[in-house]
Amino acid sequence: MSKRIYLDTNFVIRFVESEDFALLRVIEHAGAGLLDLFTSELTLAEVLVGPLKANDAKLAAQYEEFLTTDEVLEVVPIDRAILLESARIRALYGGRTPDAIHCATALHTECTGLLSSDAGFRMPPGLTRIALENVESEL
Repeated sequence: MSKRIYLDTNFVIRFVESEDFALLRVIEHAGAGLLDLFTSELTLAEVLVGPLKANDAKLAAQYEEFLTTDEVLEVVPIDRAILLESARIRALYGGRTPDAIHCATALHTECTGLLSSDAGFRMPPGLTRIALENVESEL
């Protein structure tokens, strides 16, 4: 059975905008069937802000292509169940609404790890943050 991993927005930004070979290996592991990768539709809204502010249509298109056509990444729609769970997570653990939506989506998809560079991310039980800097040693 593959390990189920959730990708936070900052993973997607770093993967698309840099040549980080450790992050590339995450995608390669998913392509080989060793990992199942998930993210939320919220990620699309978050990653497009920078390119839209900078009027960078090429970068915006790269994000859209990665998040809509990549076969190793499942982009999960935000539904009522995820919103209700995100409210519960936020009430219990604090944090920002977008982070709670990411956590709720990760739990909804039965992920055990959340790849993120955000050290302040508050994780509910059953979900462990994997720092982008430590991705190779933790996967």
